[in-house]
Amino acid sequence: MFSQHQVRAKTRFAIKRREEEVEQDEIESGEINLIPYLDIVTNLMLFLLASVSASLILGQINTMLPDQAPPTNASATPPSTNPDDQPLKMVVEVTSENLSVWSVSGREGTLKAPKVSLPRVGLDGSECDGGYMCESGTCDTSGHCGPNSDSTAPRLPVFDYRAVNQVLYDIASQHYKGKKRTAETYQAVLMADDTIPYETLISIMGAMRCKMPLLHDATERCYLPSTDPGIVDPANPAVDDVDRLYDTARADYDPDKMALFNDILFSRGFE
Repeated sequence: MFSQHQVRAKTRFAIKRREEEVEQDEIESGEINLIPYLDIVTNLMLFLLASVSASLILGQINTMLPDQAPPTNASATPPSTNPDDQPLKMVVEVTSENLSVWSVSGREGTLKAPKVSLPRVGLDGSECDGGYMCESGTCDTSGHCGPNSDSTAPRLPVFDYRAVNQVLYDIASQHYKGKKRTAETYQAVLMADDTIPYETLISIMGAMRCKMPLLHDATERCYLPSTDPGIVDPANPAVDDVDRLYDTARADYDPDKMALFNDILFSRGFE
């Protein structure tokens, strides 16, 4: 009989000799035992998975779904909506050679068939009441566009801003005059590319905001819609003649003294 110590020694010797035989077979056959490497890879994968799962924050949202949908009334009809309460979504589109006015809603012209399309103006000798109406940027004392003292200065793209203003005034009058005009309808888009200078954009914005006076007439600041608590408070007048503000929900719209499309958004065009 062998003792326990002898059995362990013989076992270790047998295992070692078997390992040597396997290594010798691998050397002679040219094959590599991949089992130890697979064991290492498996352990690494388990470790990485455990690390990732430990960093995740899992949450549960308690929701309750209805047992069944509520019964529908097939005979019910949607409430009627006043078209004038819906924004026209006016667009003033300007390029280096042309300015057009149209609406996304299609009620006042479209992209392909604009309400109005205007070419450039403001040549030297044209009648003016300010440099903004002249390509040279100079309006002389006789009220006509004159040459710029700096001959190298670029020519500004200029358009008939009063014609643009008249179109927007007519649109606002047709749809909103004498009515309660909602705040959303004051919004319009100014679509211009990077070639349009700042001076031209300012002039177009002025034509969009309020009714312009006749040529050479004095300019008077128009009333603007406001959501100021003091203005919308029913205890106060609907129109503030001092700050020239008014509550759109209570004051009847008058395009002659109230804003046309003063909420202006900028766009570079369609993607």
